[in-house]
Amino acid sequence: MEIGPYEKRQEGRPCEGRISLRFFTMESGSQHIRFVAHPGEGYALFRMINKVFQEGSKETLTHKFEGSNGEVVTKLSVEKYERNGKAGYAFTVLRGNESINVATSACDFLYAGEFLRHLSLREAWVEHTAGERQTPRQSGD
Repeated sequence: MEIGPYEKRQEGRPCEGRISLRFFTMESGSQHIRFVAHPGEGYALFRMINKVFQEGSKETLTHKFEGSNGEVVTKLSVEKYERNGKAGYAFTVLRGNESINVATSACDFLYAGEFLRHLSLREAWVEHTAGERQTPRQSGD
């Protein structure tokens, strides 16, 4: 799994900051699933990760967008599980019939949450003029 900044570019619209979560398997020639989140969704994921860490269970964020073949629904889940008497954490992304599960340690689970929290603030920008980025709360005057 890879988490990082992402720029949403759309013709006729200003460029905007986003957060990319890319899920992939280590198999040769395998596909990946990219979950592109708004900064607010990144913060929501941070909160979900902390809730799951403290209380257990599972939390899911559903993201919908219009693709070239119609509506695309992607579900990103964070969960605490127990197998063979040992606890663990996982991120799971589901799109259509494709699913990728990434198991992780408690430390990496919490670190991902903190990184998402950081990116939720860092990527909260919209480009108003060529090369000039402003957060939504900054004045355009």
